[in-house]
Amino acid sequence: MSEQYFPAVQKFTVLDLGMVLLPVASQREASCLIVQLVQEQAREPSRNPFLRKRRSVLSEASLVRTVQQIPGVGRVKAPLLLQRFSSIQRLSNASTQELEPVVGQAAAQHIHAFFTQLR
Repeated sequence: MSEQYFPAVQKFTVLDLGMVLLPVASQREASCLIVQLVQEQAREPSRNPFLRKRRSVLSEASLVRTVQQIPGVGRVKAPLLLQRFSSIQRLSNASTQELEPVVGQAAAQHIHAFFTQLR
């Protein structure tokens, strides 16, 4: 890495990722250190930011509220739909048959009609 990019990488590593910079003398020493860090982090995966599970879409309260605006969908059905379809785009492309196991026949028909009438 050239000196031109080092300050930006250092800032990203320390400030954005919250990692500590460790001085190394050579690439070999760096690779050994990386192997050691990976082995250590594997013992406690919750501390490794790259191994953490991503937050579910359901944590987005605005998305849940948006899905609740669909006729036939309320507080109970909105999270179930987002768990199954994970986005409004996938939900809007779902067939009645795909929706039925999640919300039942009547609600599935309402949801499907809502999205197909807008097209």
